[in-house]
Amino acid sequence: MTMKNKSHVSPTFVMALPFRRLTNYLFFSAIATLLTMAIASSAGAERREVDIRLLVNQDEGFTVMTRKAEILARSAAQRTFDRDVLVSDVSVKVTAQNLNQDQAAIILQLIVSRRNWASRPDPKIWATYFPMAKSLIGIK
Repeated sequence: MTMKNKSHVSPTFVMALPFRRLTNYLFFSAIATLLTMAIASSAGAERREVDIRLLVNQDEGFTVMTRKAEILARSAAQRTFDRDVLVSDVSVKVTAQNLNQDQAAIILQLIVSRRNWASRPDPKIWATYFPMAKSLIGIK
């Protein structure tokens, strides 16, 4: 009985090759998925704008109205960041409106990023004030 010299291939080796291909495929698919998620999360960041109207009370001075505007801007910014995790920046405009004369002017505008707001949630730091609003809407 003569046997030809055939190399013997182990059944384990035969099964290892498709398994290795599957492992490589899964590995690269996982990397692609993670990259896609990272790109999507950064692309999902957005800026939210909030407009607030504050009615003028002629008995109050401009300083009191400015403090009210700061309180409204602070709560609007915090509420916006709390509601939507994809919001990266918020812009809050507080406009004083005089009902008798039908006039309005922006008192302050707060523009802040989520990171800055988390470190210092103080509207006095991030707000721009418009003192000309006092004369525009006739406040004492």
